[in-house]
Amino acid sequence: MSAEFDDLDRLIIKNLQVNARAPFSKIAKEAGVSEATIFLRVRRLQQVGIIKSFRAIISPSKVGKSLSAFILVRADPRKYSDVLNVVRNLSEVTEAYDVTGPYYLILRVDIADKESLAKVIDLIGAVEGVSSTETAIVLKEVKENVGIKI
Repeated sequence: MSAEFDDLDRLIIKNLQVNARAPFSKIAKEAGVSEATIFLRVRRLQQVGIIKSFRAIISPSKVGKSLSAFILVRADPRKYSDVLNVVRNLSEVTEAYDVTGPYYLILRVDIADKESLAKVIDLIGAVEGVSSTETAIVLKEVKENVGIKI
C-alpha cells in the first residue's frame, strides 16, 4: 500500500465493502471526523484507483441464471489477442482471467441451463485461435467474498 493510505482510509474501505451505501455521516461518526472529510477521502480513493466502483451484487439464480461454470481455454499464442477480443464481447462471460499454466484463460459464465452452456462452449471453441476448452460446472458456492481484507 502507498504511504498515502492510512487508518482512516482503511476504516472507510472496510465500511464501504460491507455496505457501499453506508451513509458518510455514519462512517464519519465512527471515525471521529467530519462528513466532508469522509466525502473527500472517498473521492480521493476513487481518483487514485483504490476504489474502482460501486455496484450492486446480483444473485445469478434470482435472475434466471441458475447454472455457473468455469471454462478453461487453451489458445494459440499468435491468435491470443483475437481470442481476448471475442471473449470480452460475450455477454455470457461474467469474469475472464488471463492466467499462467496450461491454460491461457479462465472464464466464468452464469447462464440459464445446460443447453445455454453447450452453446457458449461451442461458440468459444469455434473462435479462431482457441485450441481446446475444458469446463467445470459449479455444484455449489462454498465462499464468495467480493471484498478484500485490508
